Amino acid sequence: MGDTITFFIGALVSLFIIINPFSTASVFHVLSKGNSKKKNKSISRRAVIIAIIVLIFFVFLGDLLLKTFSISIEAFKIASGILVLGVGYNMIYSGHSHFRNPEEKKHAEEKEDISIIPLAIPMLSGPGAIATALVLMENANGNPIFILSIIASIIIVCMIAYFLLVRAHVIDKYLGKTGINVIDKLLGLIVLVMGIQFILSGLGGVVPTWF
Repeated sequence: MGDTITFFIGALVSLFIIINPFSTASVFHVLSKGNSKKKNKSISRRAVIIAIIVLIFFVFLGDLLLKTFSISIEAFKIASGILVLGVGYNMIYSGHSHFRNPEEKKHAEEKEDISIIPLAIPMLSGPGAIATALVLMENANGNPIFILSIIASIIIVCMIAYFLLVRAHVIDKYLGKTGINVIDKLLGLIVLVMGIQFILSGLGGVVPTWF
C-alpha cells in the first residue's frame, strides 16, 4: 500500500510540474480575450478531454510504438531526459513558452478554435508530458495498480488544468507576469532534475553492457 501511494504521488507531482497548468492558464487568458465565459468553458473542456485521450493513448500504446521502431526503453529514457532538460532550461531562462517563434504565437491568436492547437497540444499534452507518462509507465513494470495510478494522475492534473483555465483571468490578475515567472522558474528547476534523473536511469540500463 505504501509503495502504491508513493508511486501515485510521484506520478501526480511529475505530471503536474511538466504540464504546468498555471502557465497554460496564463497563455489561455491572452488567447481567449473577448470570448464569453461560456465559450471559454467549452474550449477548456474540449482541450482537457483531448489532452487526457492523448496521454492515456501513449500510456497504453507507447510501448508498442517503441517496439515498432525498435527503440529501447533505455534510449527513450535518455532522449526523454534531454527533452525534459530542455523544457526545464526554457522555463528557467526564457519562461514556459509554448511557441517556438512569433509566427506560431500569431497563428494561435488568430485561430477561432484553440482547444486542440495550441491548448491540448502542445500545452497540456506536449512532448515533455508524453515522455514523462511513458517513463512512468515503464517504471510501473506492468503493475495494474501503478498503471491505474498513472491514469488517475493524468485525469487529476487535467481536471486541475480545467479549473485553472476557466479562471484564467483571475490567475492572470492576481499572479501577473511576475508571479507566473516565479512559478515557472521554481518548477523549471525541478523539471531539470527530472530530466537528469531520466538520463541517469537510462544510462543505468546501458552502461553495464559496455563492459
